[in-house]
Amino acid sequence: MRLSELSRKELVDINEGAFWGPAGKADLVIDEESGAIASLILGGSPGILGIGYSEETVIPWSALVKIGKDVIIFKLPES
Repeated sequence: MRLSELSRKELVDINEGAFWGPAGKADLVIDEESGAIASLILGGSPGILGIGYSEETVIPWSALVKIGKDVIIFKLPES
C-alpha cells in the first residue's frame, strides 16, 4: 500500500465508534533500524474558541485492527 492511499483513509476508534479524521493528518513514526511503521501520531487540536490545546495522541501500529478500503480501524487500551 502506498502512503498516499493510506493518507486518504479515515481513522476510526473501535472503542468509541468515532471518526478521528483522515490518516493524512497524522505523522508516521518509523523504526530506523527495521524501517517498519511504529506508530501514528495525531496532533493536538485547539480547544474551545482557540483557548487551550489538547495533547497529541499516539496510536501504536500494533493497535490497528483493520485497514479497509475507506477506513483504518484501531483499538487503544482503555484507560
